[in-house]
Amino acid sequence: MSLPRYQYTGPVDHTVVPDREKIRGKSVIITGGANGMGEVCVRDFAAAGAFVTFADLNEERGKAIEAELNANGVCSVFVKCDIRDWDQQIAMFETAKSKSPHNSVDVVIANAGISRSSGDSLWNLDDPNGEPTKPNLNIVRDRDRCFIMTGSMVSYIDSPGNWEYTATKHGLRGFMKTARRSSWEQGIRINYVAPCWIKSAIRTAEYEKWLVDRGVEFGEQIDVAGCMMRISTDRSINVEQPLFHDHPRSIAKEGFMDVNREDYFDTPEDAYMKRTQESQLVIIEDKWRDDYKVRVYKKD
Repeated sequence: MSLPRYQYTGPVDHTVVPDREKIRGKSVIITGGANGMGEVCVRDFAAAGAFVTFADLNEERGKAIEAELNANGVCSVFVKCDIRDWDQQIAMFETAKSKSPHNSVDVVIANAGISRSSGDSLWNLDDPNGEPTKPNLNIVRDRDRCFIMTGSMVSYIDSPGNWEYTATKHGLRGFMKTARRSSWEQGIRINYVAPCWIKSAIRTAEYEKWLVDRGVEFGEQIDVAGCMMRISTDRSINVEQPLFHDHPRSIAKEGFMDVNREDYFDTPEDAYMKRTQESQLVIIEDKWRDDYKVRVYKKD
């Protein structure tokens, strides 16, 4: 699929109903697919006729979902996968390609994640007067191909006490803003979905109740799947429109919208940053091609 170079064209109309027929027969990979919004996405894409390869650490739950979905014909395959392990990720992609109807991978939804509230952490300070323990840095053809990154609303807001998770989601957003400039050369659409508070197995039920009691409004898991479906089925939503934000239905009845905050505009307030962005694209060159040689600018 031929894609144009990135150029801002305004926000996506989030009220358009996705044409689910366009996902039929596509090969879709979903990580973190055995629970929460990942599982809802797996079920929604399979129901629309896609062949879904989904990965998770919970093998028992994953196999149960696979058996349920394949009861009336094979439409999915579960792969046990720790996304921090390169070889396991390779195996996941190879499984998707070998078992899908067209030996392809058309859509990737990078959904798996970790959370400090569920006991995950990069750094542990066993002794407040001592050195921190070493961090686990593992946290961090003409076919329509689409890569969707699951970010978070915390990449747009301050989240005190949740700095590890927030930093990684900001980093993922930065990766999207870099990749969108050259992914068109590989015919890959790049998008970043930033869910608001969504109930998920990544948090305990007690913690979610505590949040609700303190005024947190949760979005719906099915709306996350709807957002992913909207992006996956519309070729016009490519690197030109990189962000969708999952909102509670009290904000957007569809449960998601394009917040339109990834580019600078023709306004006096944005003039300097817009000019700087344009110059950056001239002085920092890159191509997503194997034969491209990056300009060397450092002295020996």
